[in-house]
Amino acid sequence: MSKKILIAYGSRYGSTEEISIHFKQILEEKGFIVDIFNLKSKKKQLSKINSYSGVLIGSGISIGRWTKDAKKFLKNNVVEIHENKILVGIYLSSGLASNPEKRPEAIEKYLIKIFEKLGLELGDHIQYDAFGGVYDLSENTNLSGFYQKMLKMGAKEDPDNIVVGERKDNRDWDQIDSFINSFISKIH
Repeated sequence: MSKKILIAYGSRYGSTEEISIHFKQILEEKGFIVDIFNLKSKKKQLSKINSYSGVLIGSGISIGRWTKDAKKFLKNNVVEIHENKILVGIYLSSGLASNPEKRPEAIEKYLIKIFEKLGLELGDHIQYDAFGGVYDLSENTNLSGFYQKMLKMGAKEDPDNIVVGERKDNRDWDQIDSFINSFISKIH
């Protein structure tokens, strides 16, 4: 019998969604059955997370905050994660994590502090990481005018990572693959 994995994520502009879809493809190639849910658009009731061999929870970070739906999903499942020692991989896509030197800061600010706030105690059954984000200032961007203005101001301070007129993908796909492969190795 194939093992089932749940991927539940919140994404504002698509970076976290692309990572989640990438995870789904890798898991399916390895023979897993995968249920994937964009927590914002999927309003149907999800199965209990203890019915899965592992759960991946992802969120985009904007202005220092998780997506509302991803944070709520994690909060609503903290007790079940602890009681059942469910294998959980928690990841986020963040501009701050785009700089490898600042990745530890992103992990502390956006993961460790949230875990503490929600009462999520870390253990061998929980892994987490912060991935870089995508800065899209291309003609076809889906960013609102407000975020475009913020990024254009940021481009002056960080021209290597934010380029006006371009879509700059600052995600480290080797890091992302390492995360999912580590997660897979822990599935029983």
